[in-house]
Amino acid sequence: MLHVKSLEETLAILRAEFPPADIGVETVPLAHAAGRVLAQDIAAREDNPPYTRSSLDGYAVRAADTFGASEATPAMLTNALYVPTGGPLPPGTDAVAMIEIAEKLGEYTLISNSVAPGTGVVYQGEDAKKGEVILRAGQGLSPRQIGALAALGYAEVAVKKRLRCGIISTGDELVPIESQGIRDVNNHMLRAQAEAFGCEAHLYGICPDDEEKLFSAIRQAHAECDVVLVSGGSSVGVMDFTRRIFEKLGRVLIHGIAMKPGKPTIVAKAEGKALIGLPGHPVSAFFVMLEVVRFLLQEKTTQRPAIMATLAENIPSNHGREDFIPVRLNDGMAEIVPYKSGLIALLAHSDGYIRIPRLTEGLERGAQVQVYTYEA
Repeated sequence: MLHVKSLEETLAILRAEFPPADIGVETVPLAHAAGRVLAQDIAAREDNPPYTRSSLDGYAVRAADTFGASEATPAMLTNALYVPTGGPLPPGTDAVAMIEIAEKLGEYTLISNSVAPGTGVVYQGEDAKKGEVILRAGQGLSPRQIGALAALGYAEVAVKKRLRCGIISTGDELVPIESQGIRDVNNHMLRAQAEAFGCEAHLYGICPDDEEKLFSAIRQAHAECDVVLVSGGSSVGVMDFTRRIFEKLGRVLIHGIAMKPGKPTIVAKAEGKALIGLPGHPVSAFFVMLEVVRFLLQEKTTQRPAIMATLAENIPSNHGREDFIPVRLNDGMAEIVPYKSGLIALLAHSDGYIRIPRLTEGLERGAQVQVYTYEA
């Protein structure tokens, strides 16, 4: 029998039982640092840019010399100097007049518009001052941060080692995806999710419905990885061995979460490591990974991005579980994507999902809803 916890209770248990793991630091080339988590603060080792320079092709001038210039009465300068984009600003100048408003006429440069001091100029240290902390330890490295590191001359960066996530699929009915039959979706889907959460995924293949073989596979994954995910065998049927095996290895913390899909999820702890029993149905496993396991695998988790939309139809929901409903966005409307827990291809047609709190009597057509995207 399942002793169901709410999603809020589940996440509180995870926070209490599994503090962020400190599994060490490694240095990686900047080319391989995207998606990693910084292990130390990053400071500018020099001013960036290292000198005051032009931000465009044009003529370096003293801005005051162009005051009142117009197409009818251009400023006629003998001290304007051509500078390319990125070129250093000559001493005594404080602005760059773009090529489009400049014309050479013998020894003179005609400027047909006045320019203000600082126009077309990037000052030394304007992007970063030497010694200034630009990025903080614990920050994830997105393309923006990678660009900043490149600008600061960091060819390598110290990052936290990735959690090793072991993945096992169970079930006599499963076959490799190259074969005909009930294909093993979860090994591949969970691997993709784990890697999207910043983990190093290790696949242990398909395990048959044999308690001894499953115990051996889980024990090996537990020895070699930081977190173990077992899909299938998490319910309470005769052939559902996962809980018994988890109890042999450690302590079961949760068996049953008040969420739909995903109710029969198991969370256990063995030697400080998390063992997660996921439902075998791919859509259920997908949402449990998204809403529960992500809190274990990502060092920093934030609320998923959401888009406001208008619900296109009524949604009943009175089963006492938090409901996760895939939707398609169409001109500001959130249209329900019908799904069944075992039919993952239907989920690919959705743009996101809405959440209906437990004990809520559903939502009515026309309601304003938050549509959460799948990507963080």
